Order: sequence, then C-alpha cells, then structure tokens
Amino acid sequence: MMVFNPRQTCLWIHRYSGLVIAVFLIITSITGALLAFYNELDDVFNHKLAYSEVQNEAQLPISVLHDKVITSYPQYSFSSMPTSLELNKSAVFVVDKVSDETAGNQVKAPFQQVYVNTYTKQIIGTRDREQWAWRNTMYKVFYLHRELLLGDIGKLILGIVGVVWTLNCLIGLYLTLPRKIKNQQPKHAKVQQLGRKKRASFIKRWLPAWKIRTQTNTFKLNYDLHQAFGLWLWGLLLVIAWSSVSFNLPLVYEPVMKAVTGYETSQQQTAKQQKAQQKSEQIKGNELLSTDSKNTDTKTIKALVGTAVLNDKQDSSYAVTKVNSIATLTKMAKQTAADNGVEVQQLLGMRWVAEDNQWQLRFKTDKDVGSHSGASSLTVDAKTGAIVRVNFGYQALLGNKVDHWLSALHMAEIGQAFWHVLYQLLLVIVGLAVTLLCITGTYLWLKGRQRLQKRTAKIRCVEQ
Repeated sequence: MMVFNPRQTCLWIHRYSGLVIAVFLIITSITGALLAFYNELDDVFNHKLAYSEVQNEAQLPISVLHDKVITSYPQYSFSSMPTSLELNKSAVFVVDKVSDETAGNQVKAPFQQVYVNTYTKQIIGTRDREQWAWRNTMYKVFYLHRELLLGDIGKLILGIVGVVWTLNCLIGLYLTLPRKIKNQQPKHAKVQQLGRKKRASFIKRWLPAWKIRTQTNTFKLNYDLHQAFGLWLWGLLLVIAWSSVSFNLPLVYEPVMKAVTGYETSQQQTAKQQKAQQKSEQIKGNELLSTDSKNTDTKTIKALVGTAVLNDKQDSSYAVTKVNSIATLTKMAKQTAADNGVEVQQLLGMRWVAEDNQWQLRFKTDKDVGSHSGASSLTVDAKTGAIVRVNFGYQALLGNKVDHWLSALHMAEIGQAFWHVLYQLLLVIVGLAVTLLCITGTYLWLKGRQRLQKRTAKIRCVEQ
C-alpha cells in the first residue's frame, strides 16, 4: 500500500516546475537587474538626445518649451509636461497615445518622445522607441522583461510563470524546514518544558539551511547555495513573483487580492469617483447652460486646441494657465498636503485634461508608496481655479496599499537618494540570485538524475 508523502510530492513539484520555468526566470532576472537602473542606463544609450550642454543663461520656462513642441508638431497632441528641468538634461515631451475612441480625430505619431534644449528651445530630436536602434536598448530590455517581445502572448506566458514561481517560493520554503521528530518523551512530561525543547530543537535544526559550507564537494556546495540564497532573499523573491502576476495576469491576481486584502480594481475606483462627482457635475452643467455667450465660448476654445494645452492668447480669461499651472498647482498641492498632515516629496508630472478643462498634477507625498498607482494627484478647474478633486495615495484601501507596495518594490520605487540607490543595488543582487537559483537547481536535478540512473543500472545488473 502506497503512503502519501507530502515532502516528496512537494519536492517533485518544486523540481520539475522549476525546470519548466528556469529559462524564463533567467531571462527576466537578468533583464530585471538591468531595469533596476533603467533611467540611468537609458540616458547612457540615448546620450545624444538626453543631454544638452550647460549654458550661461537661465533655462527657459517649461511652458515656452512646450509651446515650441506643439507649434513644431501641430498634428499631434502633447497634453503632459514635465514639472522640473535639469541643468545638463534635455526636456522630454511625450506624445499622447491615440486610443480607439479618438483614432478618427487624431493622427498617430511616428515617434513617442520629443527632446528639447532647455536653453535655446531648439528641437534636438525625436525618438521612436519601437525602432530597433542603440538608443532604444533599455526600452527593448524592458519589453523583453515584460512580455518576451511577443506582445500579449508573452505577457500570458510570463503571467503563468509568475503563478508557478509564486507557488514554488512557498513550496521551497516548506522544503527547507527541518523534518518533524516524533516525540518519544513520556506522557507525564511537563507541557511547558516540552514546548521549550521543541522550539529550541526546531531553530537549531533549521539554522544549517541558512549556511553555506565552503569546505565540501561540488554537489553539496550547489545545494547550499540553492537553499541559502533562496532563504535569504525569500521575502523579496515572493514579492517579485506575485507582483509579476499583477502586471501580466490580472485575471488571477485581482480575485485573489480581492479575497485576501479587499483590493479594488481601477475600474471600481473610477466608478466610485464618478458616483461621488455626479452632483458636482450636474451643478457645473447647469452653470454652463446659464452663462452668457461670452462665457460659453469654452467649446470653441476647446475645439481650437484639441488635446493640446491652451496658449496665452486662448487662456487669458483662465485662472490657471499653462504659464502658471505648475507653480499654482504645486502651491495648492503643498497646502492641501499640509492640511492632511503630509508633505509633498516629489512632483511627477502635469497634465491638461481637455475634455474637462482641467489641470492635473501628480505628486508623491512622504506617506505615498511608489510613483505610479500609489502616488497622489490634484485636479483643478482651469477656468475658475477651484480644486475639483484630490487623491492621496496613502489614503487608499488596505488591499490597494498592498498592491502599491508590491508594485513599488518590483519597480525600484522605494526610498530617496542614497536609500533608493541602495535598493536598486539590492534588486540587482536579487536578479543575479534568481539566475544562480536556476543554474544550481538545474545542476542538482542533473546530478540526482545521474545517481538514479546509476542505481537503476546496478539493480538491473544484480537481477541479471
């Protein structure tokens, strides 16, 4: 009669599922190590466009640089602007993506970025990141990491790999735990003393799994490297594995996170915001209907500018213009943040929302996590200067905060200055460690297979 052995079953799953995903993990771990320093490396490969010579005169205002871009490329839309400039770096303006809804009214640009000299407002050049070129090296590395350069099929493959990797992390931890020792003490032993002995014994027996023996044979060294590195970095490996599922396979990630943490999807959050703003939108609509012909010229203005940002002639009656938008919204954001007991730590970007006649500033507070979904935003009515909406990332639901942490840890958005660089280096180490785990795991499987074949051959010889 066969007896089910959970440890042997888990070992079999860990071994063969690891072999299946090993190649994919090596690709994503090496590219991930590079992506930890994405911005720094991208500037190196794209040096000719990214950098400009420092000059004696002061840098031009961002609004002037943006005017130069939209007049140079009037057929395309540039609704976003950077919020700060660096002395030796070009200003980068991103072309709006053409969605299916607006494809009929907009032309898709043959490039995604425009680089402008901040001193002379000269267009240095444009970049089509889809093109195979030296300057796009890091962009290609990113998509190799994200989807194996295979589009949706690649995302699906890596999403499945992420699920298997997550389960493998849990199984791997279980396999490092010491085997349970049967209790041989008499029944009349004290419970308190027995508990103390069990706990001390468990820790003592688990400690060797964290160590690497140096004076040993090759097999044992590989075994120790595989086990110890997996334990030392286990928490971060699990975070990266599961967060990769969130990026590539939301069909699995979202229901699990919703059940465990109460996570809300972006669609659910948007529906909540729309419901909360329904009354204010009705009031705004009534006000527009009751205004005179002079004030109802807003639609004409919007038709003239499309999704581009208003220029000086068109926005003279506006409380918040392109010229003062960054300074005005920054001041509002700092005041609003202070009223909520937080501090604005970093400005992330300014955007003109043409359909609503609004300016939106994204920023990060000292309580926010990451600079993407976990960041904060302030939306202001351009005509009146009134604050329409404020979203603080740190005020999100627990489930969404967990999601923000997973995303930030995966994409190296943790810490500032020295601590940020330190975490980037940690991710590089993790990337190399995953590669090491794949190599040592494959080696251990090959050696185990060779031993099994030798043992089988000896048994056959004896039987014959």
